[in-house]
Amino acid sequence: MMGDHFLEVARHLRDTQKNHPEDFRSVAKQLKIGIRKAYNLAQISRTFDDLSVPIERLRRIGWTKLALLSSYVDADNIDMLLAKAADSTAHELKMYLQGNEFDPEGKTVVLHLDGEQYTAFEQALLKAGAVPHSRGLLNKEEALIALLTASLSS
Repeated sequence: MMGDHFLEVARHLRDTQKNHPEDFRSVAKQLKIGIRKAYNLAQISRTFDDLSVPIERLRRIGWTKLALLSSYVDADNIDMLLAKAADSTAHELKMYLQGNEFDPEGKTVVLHLDGEQYTAFEQALLKAGAVPHSRGLLNKEEALIALLTASLSS
């Protein structure tokens, strides 16, 4: 629904959040977007509206990368971070912002587990050092590699 108009939607959500917070969830629902995305868009508007960046530059970067930048950007670093965002994937940008190196040889692994399998998977990762977090597990990659390395050395 948003397409190239995500900045206008972001401004509308920010205004709704400020002036009519009780309507925020219903506006997000009417826009057919999730509440997390609605909050991200409102944050984008709060962050970038006062930084005098040409709207077309922001549109080219896209809402996903702008949402990542919104916690880091200020008047002093905006040009550098927008340039980095323009030249990076969202994953690369996230790694950069967290101070981690991006490995171009790295691979993404997707697993489709049923409930029982996921419970076993989660318990094993927690035992190997993963940390529970509200949005899943932290350090899961390191924990999984520790488990795999241990199984190969047996």
